[in-house]
Amino acid sequence: MNTTDILTSENKYDLLAGRVPLLLNRFLSQKLKLKGIGLTREQWSVLAILWKEDGCSQQTIADATNRDKPSITRLIDNLVKEGFVSREHHKTDRRTNLIYLTDKGKDIKQSVMEVVNETIDQSTEGLSQEQILIIRDAFQLIYNNIKKYEK
Repeated sequence: MNTTDILTSENKYDLLAGRVPLLLNRFLSQKLKLKGIGLTREQWSVLAILWKEDGCSQQTIADATNRDKPSITRLIDNLVKEGFVSREHHKTDRRTNLIYLTDKGKDIKQSVMEVVNETIDQSTEGLSQEQILIIRDAFQLIYNNIKKYEK
């Protein structure tokens, strides 16, 4: 049976509109605000990349977050203004900026990740570990398919 045969028009719309991811992002933003953490979900996504690998280029961050360069530039500008990151020229390629966490950017990691983990735990309440893995794998497959066909 073809998957399009089992998906109603409403199911297709929900999948394409990303209703659940949008709601999850809004939930995370609300929880960050309630905890007094002045970060947007978009800013958090940039910091999360730097928490894994500090000193990334803006292009690396753009690729990892699936954002265009102008969007990343604005996000990083705001993070610099708020003191979470610094921007430095690459030593050998002056056209490339490297983004580094400041102490403030490093120090906020634990409190942000507590909110992120709580948000995920509450959002996945009632799902078994197996169901969570199926969802993760399904989203990864959708992501891979889009990247394969994207121009």
